[in-house]
Amino acid sequence: MKILKILRGTYMYKPHTVAILRAATLLLIPLLLLLSACEINRLRSAEDLYNKGLYVGAINELDALIETGVNGAIVTRAELMRSNSYLELGKTAVERDNRPLAVRFLKLANSEAADLELAKLYYKMGDEAYQTNDKVLSLKYMNDIMREIPQSPLIPQVLLRRMSISLNEYQDREKSWEDYKFLYNNYPDNPYEIQARYIVMQFIDTKVDYAQRLLEQEYYTDALKELFELSLYPVVEGSRINALISDVYQAQAEEYIDAQDYMAADRLFRIAVQYNPAKQAEVDARLEGITRLYVQKGDALVQERDFEHALLHYTKTFEIIPDYAPALSAIARMREIQKDIAQAKDIYNEGLKAEGAQKHAEALRLYNQAIQLDPLPEYRARSQSMQNLVEAERDPVGFARRILQEYRNGLLINRIAAKRNEVLKTHNPNEIRDSGWKILLSTGQYKYEARYDLLTPTDTFLYVWQINLRDRSMVPLNKISEALMQ
Repeated sequence: MKILKILRGTYMYKPHTVAILRAATLLLIPLLLLLSACEINRLRSAEDLYNKGLYVGAINELDALIETGVNGAIVTRAELMRSNSYLELGKTAVERDNRPLAVRFLKLANSEAADLELAKLYYKMGDEAYQTNDKVLSLKYMNDIMREIPQSPLIPQVLLRRMSISLNEYQDREKSWEDYKFLYNNYPDNPYEIQARYIVMQFIDTKVDYAQRLLEQEYYTDALKELFELSLYPVVEGSRINALISDVYQAQAEEYIDAQDYMAADRLFRIAVQYNPAKQAEVDARLEGITRLYVQKGDALVQERDFEHALLHYTKTFEIIPDYAPALSAIARMREIQKDIAQAKDIYNEGLKAEGAQKHAEALRLYNQAIQLDPLPEYRARSQSMQNLVEAERDPVGFARRILQEYRNGLLINRIAAKRNEVLKTHNPNEIRDSGWKILLSTGQYKYEARYDLLTPTDTFLYVWQINLRDRSMVPLNKISEALMQ
């Protein structure tokens, strides 16, 4: 009826179709019951063979039932019985010392109980091979157990045996070490694990020495990795490992000091003491030295105007030495510098206002006052510009002449004089028209021209430069003047 309800909910059937389906269902139920009864009888027949120890016959019956069975519960019971039949056959083969057949049957059983029997058989064969000094074959059987039956209770003694073979037959310390780690991680304080420690102790010093070499070669991360791993296992004295770990952190701290990262150095020194308290006095002395380095680093940051990080370095000293006097003094100096910088900026801004109002002398005074508080290049440049304008307003021609005379330590004056002497070598003085230096007003505010004309019957030398009184620059206004400046 349930099938009919489902069908009615999905399709629309005509009345005579529903009647046919109902009749088919009524016929199917007895058929299913008949098949189940038949399968139960076949299962009982197989059970009878199993109970009589006729395992091969039982397996044949069960194989046929499993292949054609419809009832899931009966098929499951048949599979379990078949597994037990193979297990019994395997045990019988073990008793008769037919080992290849025993291995085959136990694998066909495919059950936990069969796996336990198979592990015992593998270990027995491996042990016999070991006793006859066939270490290669013995290792093969140990590997078979690890690979095929990893849940076997024999695993601890298998690992012990495998460690012994790896070390003594192949000198493979790393393989033996990996087996020991697995053994300790999964079976700590097991009798076989305790025995395995003595195997590890034959080579563990080499691993400690390796970590020591990594430390000496400054591979600190690798050294710590080795040491931390060793510290997990009871095969090295803990104080020995901790002392080495402390040495690594101390060496790293020293490198951070060289790199001027004193915060990282401080942290690592403290970790070093945690692993080796005997270093407390030594580290305390080193940390006191770090406080001085903190102050020095803070002073350098103040010079770079990085006041936030400078204060961080100064105050960090208090975690090492409370109220460290040099740090307190440095903080006070920094505060004064910050105050001067802020005041200088205000005065400089007042100077900009005075300059904008064409009060050049007042602007010069304010800029110079700002420089006394904070000698920024920007303030110096403004002050120099105002100094130039003040002199330009007082005596523009005289200032322009002085700029000419001072340009590159008198370069133009000297070269014009040299040119005049050169001309005198080929001409009489009365043949030369020499204008001398002339300072004339030029186009643009605070700009003048410096001229010098040297004329002969054959050559004309007309030199002219524009002088900017604001920035004391000189620009050649023709090719010959440009060439003279080269």
